[in-house]
Amino acid sequence: MKNFASHILLNQLKAAHAALEQTMEGVTDEVAHFMPPGKANPIAGTYAHLVFSEDMFIHNFLMNTKPLMEADFKGKTGASEIQPIDWQVAYPKWLKEVKLDLKQFNEYAKRVFAESETYLASLTDEDLKKEIDMSAFGMGTRKVYEFIANLISGHVYPIMGEISVLKGIQGLKGYPF
Repeated sequence: MKNFASHILLNQLKAAHAALEQTMEGVTDEVAHFMPPGKANPIAGTYAHLVFSEDMFIHNFLMNTKPLMEADFKGKTGASEIQPIDWQVAYPKWLKEVKLDLKQFNEYAKRVFAESETYLASLTDEDLKKEIDMSAFGMGTRKVYEFIANLISGHVYPIMGEISVLKGIQGLKGYPF
């Protein structure tokens, strides 16, 4: 197979997206906005963080284009506001306060996931070896394959765990399996 590594990464990303979508089944607006005790964040903020991050990572860093939240979905993501860049003050507050219209946000998420998968399907194994400068975020330089495996696909599973726990606290089934 000519592009074996990109094929593996694409299958990994598709599986992660499918598992996340299954984990989100049964999440209503009320369930999504439930404020858990302690320092945990609601499902709405956690889910929004994942989707906005993937949109930004794929479009800004890998494709060098505007993310969907600033282009086709500007003002139409279903979120009361997009994820802030200020990680120290604004972001923790946003995680707890962002409101989602889940139906609309799920449409945005599906488009983000589809574009990520289409982009990844277009990559050659040589493309995966290129470097991305992440020093502005304190992460130095990363290879594209590391970026995809760790910051995109690898990001989905811990978020699924958080969502599953938050569903369980509310008496719902968490993981779909």
